[in-house]
Amino acid sequence: MRILENLITAFSALRASKLRTILTLLGITIGIAGVIAMMSLGAGAEKLVMSEFEKIGGPSMFGVYRPGYVRRNHRWQRNTSPHYLNMTDLRDVMEKCPSVEIATVEGSYYISFDIEGKHRPTYMRATTVEYQGVRQWHTQVGRFLADTDMDLWNKVCVIGSQVWKEQFKGMDPIGKEVGINNKRFTVVGIMESRGPGLEAGKSDDNMIFIPITTAQTRFWGHDNVGHIMVRAKSPLVVDQAVKEVQTIIRRNHGGDDTFFRTWQAQKGIESAKKTIFIIGLVLVIIASVSLIVGGIGILNIMLVSVTERIPEIGLRKAVGAKNYQIRFQFLTESILLCLIGSLLGIALGALVGQGFAWVVGKFMKDLIGWPSVITIKSVLTSVAAGTAVGIFFGYYPASQAAKLSPIDAIRHT
Repeated sequence: MRILENLITAFSALRASKLRTILTLLGITIGIAGVIAMMSLGAGAEKLVMSEFEKIGGPSMFGVYRPGYVRRNHRWQRNTSPHYLNMTDLRDVMEKCPSVEIATVEGSYYISFDIEGKHRPTYMRATTVEYQGVRQWHTQVGRFLADTDMDLWNKVCVIGSQVWKEQFKGMDPIGKEVGINNKRFTVVGIMESRGPGLEAGKSDDNMIFIPITTAQTRFWGHDNVGHIMVRAKSPLVVDQAVKEVQTIIRRNHGGDDTFFRTWQAQKGIESAKKTIFIIGLVLVIIASVSLIVGGIGILNIMLVSVTERIPEIGLRKAVGAKNYQIRFQFLTESILLCLIGSLLGIALGALVGQGFAWVVGKFMKDLIGWPSVITIKSVLTSVAAGTAVGIFFGYYPASQAAKLSPIDAIRHT
């Protein structure tokens, strides 16, 4: 009941000085809005990164590739190894690695894409039938590459949704011929849209897929592959799966383990999250400066309020109010101010976050849209920060009020 009385008294005191209350709330609101907006920025970045990793298969994914340069004796040198990854490596990885669920190969290259005499540069991705399972990505129309395409080196292709919309204007492309580096290919399917990527021009939707065997025989003239993508049976066995794959490849190439490198999506996710956390923390600290300024405003206003209400404090003490009750009354007013400012700041911060997302979407149309993410964590953090500011900056004025002598306070004019 006493808490309710304190709240009613606090509301009455704040309402008595409307302009002063509004100006004080403004400082807290801006400070909290800055914190919310920065946390929204960090949460949006994390969502973007996670969506990109999900596109390649999530935390269970890892890969093996042959780099053009390797680091030896603290220097970068051209990779002169005679060994290359090949289809035998892929087959052995799928057959002899118990921790591997599925694997595929891929190679992405710039090509000249020709439709009815109109040429445009785009990306070609040479891969296998298992690509859909590895990436968990399916066709929207038609079919994906088949085993017969691989065995017969068929000149067929599957196009991304962006290629379909831009080059075929939404018309049915199935069965139509297109040119890929001056060779005729038949379109057999359209992939589901994955949305724009983080890098302009390299969206998965702007890809054209052909059988790896067709690329090897009709374009490259060898059976080497640039990259093997592997999905482990679960994120918990990724490290074991990596060891098994490395062992197979090393055995297939005479024990040479220097010509290839591995990457793990799990480690990339952890590294990205750590980087985003550090950047987000720095941004929040910068934004908190305005919150501290708002807290100093609270301190000044509460000191003024104590000075104005000295006779009231003296009267309350004369009728039996204890020091802690006086202190608690002024702390309640300070905390109430900050909590109201926090709620207004959360709303303003959400609007600022939405505005940032809109600006990014407006001026960076070729890139993936930046999401505005307001999390429960950010809301609770803001409310806690507001409460902490109210207690920290309100405690000194409240203590000054509690220390006043009843007689001196009543005599004060």
